[in-house]
Amino acid sequence: MVPDGWSHGQVQDFLVLQRGFDLTQKNALPGKVPVYSSSGLSYFHSEAKVKGPGIVTGRKGSVGPVYFINEDFWPHDTTLWVKDFKGNDIHYIEYFLRFLRLEKFDEASSVPTLNRNNVHGVKCIFPPLIEQTRIAQFLSTWDQAITATERLLENSQQRKKGLMQQLLTGKKRLPGFEGEWSYQEIGKFLIESRIQSDSNDPSKRLTVRLNLKGIEQREVRGTEAKGSTAHYVRLAGQFIYGKQNIHKAAFGLIPEKFDKFETSQDLPAFDFKEGVDSHWFLYFCSQEWFYTDLEKKMTGTGSKRLNPKAFLKVKLPTPSFDEQRAIAEVLDLASRDIDAIKTKLELLQNEKKALMQQLLTGKRRVNVETEAA
Repeated sequence: MVPDGWSHGQVQDFLVLQRGFDLTQKNALPGKVPVYSSSGLSYFHSEAKVKGPGIVTGRKGSVGPVYFINEDFWPHDTTLWVKDFKGNDIHYIEYFLRFLRLEKFDEASSVPTLNRNNVHGVKCIFPPLIEQTRIAQFLSTWDQAITATERLLENSQQRKKGLMQQLLTGKKRLPGFEGEWSYQEIGKFLIESRIQSDSNDPSKRLTVRLNLKGIEQREVRGTEAKGSTAHYVRLAGQFIYGKQNIHKAAFGLIPEKFDKFETSQDLPAFDFKEGVDSHWFLYFCSQEWFYTDLEKKMTGTGSKRLNPKAFLKVKLPTPSFDEQRAIAEVLDLASRDIDAIKTKLELLQNEKKALMQQLLTGKRRVNVETEAA
């Protein structure tokens, strides 16, 4: 049912998409005109093909992202650009294209590709211009809040990174601590756990994600579930890493919810000895320079692995246990701040998504004199 005062038709009745223009970076001439490809701003050129402001979306390679461009620009051949807005509000068109989720029109099997004709034929409804403008203004306030929160998140992450660089190397000492640090092998802090599983239960398998994304349950299917490979019991609080991927930040501490789960020997686990703070140790390992350097210690033909014996011989600059704990508390606080900002950001993004669903379908109307009703 079409909301009162809205028009219905196909996308091509409200806007026209046009394929961009071929231009290699090699052939681009020095200038300040932005060249937008399917992945966004790519390089600059001396000549513009389209007067700004304008809108570009990914056509080939990266399908679906929508870019709003204020100045004159060159839309690359890998994009579609809005050639004709047909009198509609340009910002509303931007939200409308995002709402369409253009990636679902991908028609290629290998290289993602968007055919403009498939988009042009989609049935849709459009509000009158004055309501378009008000909807776009209303949604822009959410964008501003999201952008501000993203900036706050980035600043907090950079602050934590700076704290780690200073506190974990001893360049900055917390009040009350002094004296030189010693260099200790990881084997002084950890001991490998090799409790073989009696059940070899495929419903209790763990895996370690890359890029410091933690530990999760691993789904086991088919013949693998019936395999005879030995598995080992893993306990909450243990340090665990992937032999093939530790240099890609595949490690972490096992959460309580995964207590007494299992892994194969490709994901060794370690108990902490007395005199080491587990969070301090994890923070130290989470420094990019440290875990990427571990690749040098990996051995084997084909897929190289980091043997636990080699890992336990790596030396770390080591403060006293009390200083370890104090450092970990500071970094834990920074981590909690980041988690809180991430939660806020996710909430704002979900609220905006819900608003777009309501406002761009007419399920929720905007009072053009004031705000959303």
